[in-house]
Amino acid sequence: MALHSSNRWSWALVLLAFILGVTISYWYMRAFGRQSKHSCDYRITRVEGYEWIKPLLSAEEECESNAYNALKRRLVGQIDSLRKAGMLQEVSVYLRSFEQGKWMAYNEDARYHPASLMKVALLISMLKSAEVQPGLLQQRLVYVAPPEGTIQPQYYSFPSIEPGKEYTIAQLLEYMIVYSDNHATWLLASRLNPQSTPKLFADIGLDVLVEDKERFTMSVTEMGTLFKVIFNSSYLSPESSEYAARLMSRCAFAEGFRKGLPPNVRLWHKFGEWRYTGHPYELHEAGVFYVEGAPYLVVIMTRGTNTDQQAQSIALLTQTIYRYVLQQTGGAELGWVEQQQKTAP
Repeated sequence: MALHSSNRWSWALVLLAFILGVTISYWYMRAFGRQSKHSCDYRITRVEGYEWIKPLLSAEEECESNAYNALKRRLVGQIDSLRKAGMLQEVSVYLRSFEQGKWMAYNEDARYHPASLMKVALLISMLKSAEVQPGLLQQRLVYVAPPEGTIQPQYYSFPSIEPGKEYTIAQLLEYMIVYSDNHATWLLASRLNPQSTPKLFADIGLDVLVEDKERFTMSVTEMGTLFKVIFNSSYLSPESSEYAARLMSRCAFAEGFRKGLPPNVRLWHKFGEWRYTGHPYELHEAGVFYVEGAPYLVVIMTRGTNTDQQAQSIALLTQTIYRYVLQQTGGAELGWVEQQQKTAP
């Protein structure tokens, strides 16, 4: 009788263990399934153009981070208000945290004419050439003005090189990046191997350049690649990348990012404007700013009918991005941002 009772208890324990195992497995698989459903693959991008190696350009999650969902909702509401106010017609935004790898994009499939943002590509190409041609930056060129109409006028004007004067390539790079000077850009382009920039695009995985400026367009994420190349020093040496960023830290354009950020925030950036008869105006800005020491890449590209209002829109969107990121860190500059929002139109 005792033996029979013992057997019954043994079977009961086996049955209980089986039920517990099935239950635990069920909930584990549910949890694992949820995790797998929301998992995100990484996109590995490498620099082409070498025979034996492929340097790492970037390793990024393919999907946007949920950490920026609230920010994206704020931006969507703000963009809707800016559109209704007639300050812009279309805008795209890209944000990436270099330290955390998180990113978000709004209207990322829209394409724009990069205009003077392409000067960043020319800068990279020239510095790449200088790495294999020692002394290139010290070479001197005399500026002989091309036929009238060759160089497009600019809405935002800054100091420019003068015909008949001699400049080193380093000085021309300064005029091109700091002052966005089209004359210096034209002179530099005449000195650079015409295949250098197309090779850059091919090496870093961007679409092949189209010579027709009206047909050549880029998205915010594509434009961001040029700035990743510099920040990650994945195409140039660290010294050349630092040189490029330092030049852009002196960018004279102060109507967009700079107006949306506190005066003491470190920033390196470049803007671009595009005007063509019968088309909306385009104004863009891209660069890296630092929040409590952490670097963030931001690209904002716009279309509209009033360049000044587009610049103001860029400043307001930048302020929203900066305020959100700062709130996540509990930064000390929140008071400045709140004051700016009270005085904003």
